[in-house]
Amino acid sequence: MLKKVEISTLIILIIFAFYCALTIGSSWDESYEMTIGKERLKYLFSFGSYKDYEFYRYEEFYPGFYNTLAIFVTKIFPNKYEIEIWHLTNTIFSISTVFGIYKITSNLFDKKVGKIVFLLCFLNPIFFGHMAMNQKDMIVAFANIWSTYLIIRYLKNQQINEKRNRYVILGGLAIGLGLGVRIVFLSSLLPIIIILILDVLFLKKFINEKFSNKKLIVDVFKVFVISYIIMISFWPDTHQNIFVLPFKLLTESLTQPFGVSLGLLNGNFYNTSETPKSLLVINLFYKLPEFILLSYLVFIYLILKNKSFFNSKFKFFNTKLILILFIIIFPNLLLLISPYKIYDGLRLFLYLIPYICIIPGLIIYYLIINYKNIISKIFLAPIFLLFVYFLLVFFSLTPYQYTYLNMLNGDFSKAYKKFENDYWTISIKELVNKIPNNKNLLNNKELRLTFCGAADDNVKFYLKKIKNFQFKQVNWLTEDYDYIIMTNRTIIPNVSDENMGKYNLTNIKTCFEKFKGKDIISVERNGLMLSTLRKRP
Repeated sequence: MLKKVEISTLIILIIFAFYCALTIGSSWDESYEMTIGKERLKYLFSFGSYKDYEFYRYEEFYPGFYNTLAIFVTKIFPNKYEIEIWHLTNTIFSISTVFGIYKITSNLFDKKVGKIVFLLCFLNPIFFGHMAMNQKDMIVAFANIWSTYLIIRYLKNQQINEKRNRYVILGGLAIGLGLGVRIVFLSSLLPIIIILILDVLFLKKFINEKFSNKKLIVDVFKVFVISYIIMISFWPDTHQNIFVLPFKLLTESLTQPFGVSLGLLNGNFYNTSETPKSLLVINLFYKLPEFILLSYLVFIYLILKNKSFFNSKFKFFNTKLILILFIIIFPNLLLLISPYKIYDGLRLFLYLIPYICIIPGLIIYYLIINYKNIISKIFLAPIFLLFVYFLLVFFSLTPYQYTYLNMLNGDFSKAYKKFENDYWTISIKELVNKIPNNKNLLNNKELRLTFCGAADDNVKFYLKKIKNFQFKQVNWLTEDYDYIIMTNRTIIPNVSDENMGKYNLTNIKTCFEKFKGKDIISVERNGLMLSTLRKRP
C-alpha cells in the first residue's frame, strides 16, 4: 500500500512539474541560449566550416555542451513546440537531479531518509521554480549531484573492477557535462573533493581496507580525459588548439564583466562586482520554507541532546555530517575571497538546495521514528503545521514558485521593494495573453510601446501571436511612450563611473518604482505583482 502511495505521489509531482514547464513563458536568456545552441549545432554539422557563432559576445567563454544537446532534442519535434520541448528537456534533467540526491542520501544514511529528502527537494520552491527555464544552473546542479554520488560509490566499490570502471566512465560524463556548461563548475565540487581526499589519506571512513591509491590516480586521469573531451567537443572556440585555448579562455573569463551589474538584496541595491558577503545567508534566510529553518534549529537541539541516536543508526555519522555541512558552508567561505559576480538571488547556488534538504530529512525521520517521545511530539507538530501552510503557498504561486519568500519577509505583496521577484520574466507570457481581453489595446495603429526589465525578443515573440494588436516599439530613454510592459528588475543607468560595472547607488530604482501610471493588465500571485502593462499618466 505504501509503495502505491509513493508511486502515485511521484507521478503526480512529475505531471505537475511538466504542467508548469508548459505554462511558463520564455525566460530572459532562453532566446539567446537557444540561438547559440543552433549556431553551434550548425558548426558541428558543417565539421567546423560554419563560423558565424563568433558573432556572439562572451560566448567563447562558455563550452555550450548542454545548449547544443537541448537544441538537438528540440529538432526532433515540430518547430512550433521548440520552447515547450526545451522546457521539458530542462525539467527531465532537473527531476533526475532530485533522484540523485535521493541516491546520495540513501547511500550515506537510509532509503527512508532518502525518500523524505527527495520530497523536500522536489517541493523546494526555489529549486522547483527553476526546473524548466534555467538551462545552466540546474544542469550544473545535475552534474554536481551525480558526480558526488558516483565519487561516493567509487570509493566504496573500488576493488570491484566492473563497478569501478562503470563509476569512472559515468563520473567522467557527469563532470564533463558540468564543465560543458561552465568551466568554473569544478568549484562546486571542491568541498566533496577536499573531504574525500582527507578521507583517503587520513579518515578511512568511505573507503574499504583494500583501497588502492595507485588505482585512484589512474582513474582520476581517466575521468579527466573523459570530462575534458566532453567539455571541448561542443566548444568551437577551442578547436584550433584544444590543449591551450581552454585554459587560456578560463583565465580570461575570470576578468570579464559577465552578467547583471546591479542587484537588489533585502531592500538594498548593490553592485554585483562588489557582492555582499552575506548574500547567500540572507537569501537562504528569506527563501527557505519556514519548516526547513525550524528543522535546522531542532537539529542543533537534537545533536546537543541526543546525538547517540544518529551515531547508533548511521555508521560514521559524524564524518557524513561534516561532509554535508561543509558542502553547504563552503560557498559562503568562497564568497569571502572570491570576486565573482553574484546576482538573481540563489540561482547560481541551486546545486546547494538538495544538500540543504538532507538535514531536515534526517530530523523529520528522527521525529517520525520517535513519535511516541514527548520531545518528538513537541517538535513534530509545528514542523507538520508549517509544512501544510507551506504547501498552500507553494501551489498558490503556480507556476512561479521561484518567487517564493517565507513569512519572515513580511507582507508578500510588498516584496518587490526587497527583492527582484520574477527576474527571469517568465510571467510575461501570461501578461501578454491577457491583452486580447482589453479591446482598447487592439486595432490601435498609433500605440507606442516600450519595455523595462524584460528581454525585448521574448516580449515581442508573444506579442506577435496576438491578432489585431499593432504597436510601435520605442525607447523610453529617448522617446515618449503610451504603455510600458515590465517586471521588477533593477534599471541599469546609462552612464557608469570610472570602474566598469560599478554604479552610484544613490538614485538606483527598479522598473516598478521608476515608471508611474495606471496598471491596465498585470500578473499577480498572493498579492505580489510580477509583471504589468502600465499606461503612462
